[in-house]
Amino acid sequence: LDESSVQNIADYLYETSQSTYNLLESLLEWAMAEGGRFVYHPINFNLKQATSIVIKVLNTLAIKKKIALIDEIPEDLKVYADIIMITSVIQNLVSNALKFTRLDGYGFVALRASFTNDGIEIQIEDNGLGMTELQMSTVFHPRITASLRGTDGEKGAGLGLTLCKRFIDLNLGKISVSSKEGEGTIFKVILPCSTDGTGMLLAQKDSGDVTVA
Repeated sequence: LDESSVQNIADYLYETSQSTYNLLESLLEWAMAEGGRFVYHPINFNLKQATSIVIKVLNTLAIKKKIALIDEIPEDLKVYADIIMITSVIQNLVSNALKFTRLDGYGFVALRASFTNDGIEIQIEDNGLGMTELQMSTVFHPRITASLRGTDGEKGAGLGLTLCKRFIDLNLGKISVSSKEGEGTIFKVILPCSTDGTGMLLAQKDSGDVTVA
């Protein structure tokens, strides 16, 4: 084989192994979540702590696809949640947005957050491919199948958004999506505000159930 053929085979093996690994990881996380084996440890933390990690991890991908990755999360917004789960959710949503955002140099993925009467609202917006009404209605349903390919041919397992929904439920929050085909998508996540130190909001996970006192 010439060098080009060897490189093509190597690229194929790499992509296949990455897809298999991602699917296995998603299946294990799904099984743990469904079996109540995730340990839920809520703390008060600055949301910026989680988004900064995500930006560092995914910025290389954004640069490769010529997409502007914008972090507009205020420094002083604090939530009461499991920081590992929330970081995973944000990373999944941002990664998904990058996957379906166009490659023409005008694409963007923006992270925003604000205080609302319902809690801290996080928005992850892109100007990518968007979704149909049918896709929006089933986006959080588990699918053990290959998901749609991204704008650079990326593949996925189809379980990421289901796990996001599960993690947000465990953290007593809400997640929703609005989208228009061909124009982009906005995912909204609402999380509990940080406690005020007097026990106004206490949450714990007991035997697979989340309760609020």
